[in-house]
This record gives sequence, C-alpha cells and structure tokens, in this order.
Amino acid sequence: MRYFRKKEKTTYEIISDRLISATPILCVMIYLFIGFEWQLWHPGWVIFLAIPVMPMILKPRGFRAAFPIFILIVYLVLGFVNHWWHPGWVIFLSIPVFYIFFPEKKQKTIFIDEDDDTIDIEID
Repeated sequence: MRYFRKKEKTTYEIISDRLISATPILCVMIYLFIGFEWQLWHPGWVIFLAIPVMPMILKPRGFRAAFPIFILIVYLVLGFVNHWWHPGWVIFLSIPVFYIFFPEKKQKTIFIDEDDDTIDIEID
C-alpha cells in the first residue's frame, strides 16, 4: 500500500511557511531593538502577539486554530484600554461555542493497493 503523492507547494505556500517560521526571531529582534533604543520594554511586548497572528493572516484556515488567541487579544485590549477585566472574562465562554458551531472538517485518506487493484478510503 502507498499513499497518493503530496501535491507540490506553490510559491506562496513556500514563502508564507518561511515567514511564519521566521516570525518568532523577527519579533525578538524587533523587541530588543525597541527596548534598547527607546526604552519601550513594556509596550514592546505587544510585538510578540504577531507570532500567533501571522498564520491567521497568511493561511486561510488558520483562524479556526487561532480563535482562542484572538479571544485572548480581545480580552487584553478590553482589560488594558477600558479596565473591563471582570466582565471581559465572559468572552472566553465563546471558545467552546465557536468549536461547536464550526466543527473540524473530516479528512479523507485514500490508500491504493497495486497488487489487487483495490482502493481503501478512511474518513477520520
């Protein structure tokens, strides 16, 4: 048995994967530059939010996986800007509701046995 061959990655997929992989080190470099140059250590930590946000921007299916991080960012904004820490925690209850209404799509795995010309399909 063997799997179907994986499709070749497009140029956009290759570049976006590399950019996503480089995001953490770029964030560290920017954070250190902002901190040492202008002494903005406290507001500079916000640059690290780009690490989970970058896959959401570059990959269309990334939002489903990064929804809890999006909720965390909204909570932090509500807390720091409006000081709504207490009523703001309620938005965390939207995470399980989101995954109930938007479940993960089923994946199909197709196996081909070349000896007896059969095809097995497994759905997870």
